[in-house]
Amino acid sequence: MNKDLGFRPGRGCSVWVIVGAGLGLLVGIGLTWYGFTRTGGGQRATVQPSATLPATSLPSPVPTLPPTDTPPPTFTLQPTPVPPTATPAIPNVVAGADGANVRTGPGINFSHVGYLDPGAQARVIGRYGGWWQIDYGGSPGWVYGEIVTPANTESVSEVQPPPSPTPVPPTATLPPPPTATSAPAAPTATPGPPAGFRGLVPNKYWVENAPGPFGRGTAIWFNMDITNMNAARLDYEALGTWVQETDQFQKSWSKQHFKENQHFTWRDHLQIGEAGTYHFWMRICFTDGVCVNMMGPIEVKVN
Repeated sequence: MNKDLGFRPGRGCSVWVIVGAGLGLLVGIGLTWYGFTRTGGGQRATVQPSATLPATSLPSPVPTLPPTDTPPPTFTLQPTPVPPTATPAIPNVVAGADGANVRTGPGINFSHVGYLDPGAQARVIGRYGGWWQIDYGGSPGWVYGEIVTPANTESVSEVQPPPSPTPVPPTATLPPPPTATSAPAAPTATPGPPAGFRGLVPNKYWVENAPGPFGRGTAIWFNMDITNMNAARLDYEALGTWVQETDQFQKSWSKQHFKENQHFTWRDHLQIGEAGTYHFWMRICFTDGVCVNMMGPIEVKVN
């Protein structure tokens, strides 16, 4: 047994090696424990970089569908607007510048029951030939189509006219000529005008170029020559030419008067729109509504 405890060069070097190895072991244990506690299980997750895919290989986004329990949207139906019902136009006639006589039937042989003033309007309820049946104060009346302007009459139907009355002579009755007697002729006064003419003497009445023929719608000129034999003024309602077949009255003068002993002449014209043969009369209407044909008829033909 060696009892020498002194330091030897070879033995001291190995001691330090052992000490250093022990210290290194302690440090390694400490580092291992530290690393275990940091990773929570002794394993560290290694994050690998993701591979970059080309742009064309990316999947298309999938549309997100609404949940199946979402109620579908509701739509409120709006009512379809109904266009307003058009009010049917009322058929009517408008009297011309000379007005229009209203009769009980479609013809001048029917009695005269009224008069439409110039521009007056009447509702049409029927037609027959060239005449319009109108509502005249709640009763049917008739006016001639040539002296009124119709409107909205396309659907007016033809009606059966009333029975034709007995024709009435259009002229006033003149007194019979004086009869010869066996007594000596005594001077007599110049016969005066007919009583129906109220002191007026129709001297002459003519239609230029009569009987024609005249063209439809062309001017037909007429002339009148009258003398007032009264020594006072005579008022009248209308004076002019009356057409027998159509009841057209061309009023050359309206609401005028003759002066005392006046000699009156006048020239005027009218038009007829339909072909035919017509008869013109010189007519006067007095302020009490009485009308007389003073001269005529003159035959006129229209082609």
